[in-house]
Amino acid sequence: MRWIAGLLAMMLAGSGAAEDFKNGGFAFSSGAVPAFVVERPLPDQWPADAPGADDGQWRYWRYDVQVDRRGGADITYADYAYEPRSQGNIADAGRFEIPFNPEYQQLTLHRVELRRGGAWSSRLKPAEVTIARRERQFEQDISDGLAAALLVIEDVRPGDVVRISWSVTGSNPILHGQLSEQISLAFGHPMLDVRMRALYPPGTRILSYVENGAAQPGITTGSDATTVEAGAARVDRLLNDGDYPVWFQPYPRVQFGPARTWAEVVAWALPLYPDSTANVLPRDLEDRLVQWKALPDDRARFQAALRAVQDEVRYFGVETGTSSHRPRPPQEVWARRYGDCKDKAWLLSTLLARMGIRAEPALAATHLGRSVHGYVPGADVFNHVIVRAWLGDKPVFVDPTIRLQGGSPEDGDLSDYGYVLPVVQGADALVQVPQQAVPKAGLVVNERYVPDGEGMRLEVTTRYKGAIANRVRRSLDEERAEDRARRYREYYAKRHGAVELAKPISIKDDRESNVLVVDESYRLASPWKADGDARALDLEAQALGGVADLPARSERNGPLDFATRGSYVHEVTVEAPKGWTPRFAREDAKVANGAFAYRRTLEPTATGATLRHELDVVAGEVALADVASHVAGLRTVGEGVHSRLRYRAPASADAADREARLEDLLRNVLDER
Repeated sequence: MRWIAGLLAMMLAGSGAAEDFKNGGFAFSSGAVPAFVVERPLPDQWPADAPGADDGQWRYWRYDVQVDRRGGADITYADYAYEPRSQGNIADAGRFEIPFNPEYQQLTLHRVELRRGGAWSSRLKPAEVTIARRERQFEQDISDGLAAALLVIEDVRPGDVVRISWSVTGSNPILHGQLSEQISLAFGHPMLDVRMRALYPPGTRILSYVENGAAQPGITTGSDATTVEAGAARVDRLLNDGDYPVWFQPYPRVQFGPARTWAEVVAWALPLYPDSTANVLPRDLEDRLVQWKALPDDRARFQAALRAVQDEVRYFGVETGTSSHRPRPPQEVWARRYGDCKDKAWLLSTLLARMGIRAEPALAATHLGRSVHGYVPGADVFNHVIVRAWLGDKPVFVDPTIRLQGGSPEDGDLSDYGYVLPVVQGADALVQVPQQAVPKAGLVVNERYVPDGEGMRLEVTTRYKGAIANRVRRSLDEERAEDRARRYREYYAKRHGAVELAKPISIKDDRESNVLVVDESYRLASPWKADGDARALDLEAQALGGVADLPARSERNGPLDFATRGSYVHEVTVEAPKGWTPRFAREDAKVANGAFAYRRTLEPTATGATLRHELDVVAGEVALADVASHVAGLRTVGEGVHSRLRYRAPASADAADREARLEDLLRNVLDER
């Protein structure tokens, strides 16, 4: 009887007449579930033998998405049911938001219900729904025009089942139906039922792509529709280990859509990037073109134009409506001095073409990396635009949104982007972005400790190369010099105690070769620590910091993203005070695996010691089968990163030290009196 009463309540909730509402200048409606939707009642009970039966945090009863793409229809329906199992999760369970773009989409709420003790009650109060702008990416310099319906659900308690159903009509018109559907079939919480159902015009041929063990979707053809269904039932929660390469995500995933080719996607994109070489550019940019054309070769011209677009046109995207995929004219972007990836890509392509260098925008999926190669073709799989240019017969891939990049255009490594789709007549396939054969990134730190009166002098030279220099250059550009000096000084103060800056920090940036050198000089008041009958100096190989850190999770279900390929070196030279003798011996330790090779050497010298760490990262990621041995190797590296050099001071020094400590003690006693 409870099941019948619950089903009746759901049917009544979904059968009301449509009613329109306005809030904050935005409109939405409430009303019946769309006719194409196949509804299913929720079970009375969570099966005792299903995953999540004893979960104390969350249970997800349903995630059901159904879309209608037939004959001009463009409706996405969602039915979502969840159950908070603890008091600590009530705050999250009692609020819900539904994003949509009011410029081309209409939101309809169908139900907001709560089941307690087997009985359903409505919590839908349209007049209290708030619609607000939700510029989720504004802090990332993107304005996307999204709004969200913000639902606050009354009186939610642990063990209640909350069910929310809604539909959104309309999609971005600039995509012209270049859409695919995708759904993950596992989540971070147990799921009783997850499904996606899509309706296409009769006879539509469907392509699909699956990952991580997901089953191929079912396809049925009828007189009124070609129907595609993908789903799973009784799904255990799947832990996300994090630290994955960009191309990997851990969840079983299904993507499908109407059969189309990459050539059709190119045909869609070509009108968005018409030939603009005949456009008159702003006067100052026309003057710059004249200067660039006078440079000695295409490489120099390419680099000059690239840096102008990267550095002088700030990244900001207004991606509302059709602006999400249609770039603004190059002359407008330069005049405004801002634009997003597609704006900057079209501007750079135009400038290069004006100088006789072949170039075209290329669509990229930075969130998918190389896995995009298996995806069903569609404009909606891409989220970024870069440029493929040509120096002679060699393709060069550059990203106009990367600010303050050094070196020549060929020096950038965008291989993490995987595959891109050039927007050029005749293109019909994705092309791979090649990886640098020899990595250009590097970091070398040289520390030198020398006696200086009662303390020590520390001289530090840090040399950044390639991609690491790019990152440091941007960081330096965004920080006050005095804040940077304080941060650097405090780093050594945490290791050695009182530190004084001996001379101003020096920064030399050779952007042409992409090498940035930082020189520091400090006076350490008392870096030596008592260690039994010896004195000790603690050292840390900060050049390896971050690279040699253990991953957050070492027991994993997927590959591990490791580090930027390149060479990381930290060398320390210590000059001990006169008469001090080392309490350590020569060392030479090595660790190597498929991702890195590490060597640590310690050489006592006539006056001190030289400690050197060398870490060569040869692979930026680690396959799942190799993670255990990789982590074991990193543990060994970590043990060597922190070092302590122990010296035996002569008796006179020990006596002087004892006398100084006694004087300090007496002084403190007198001060207290």
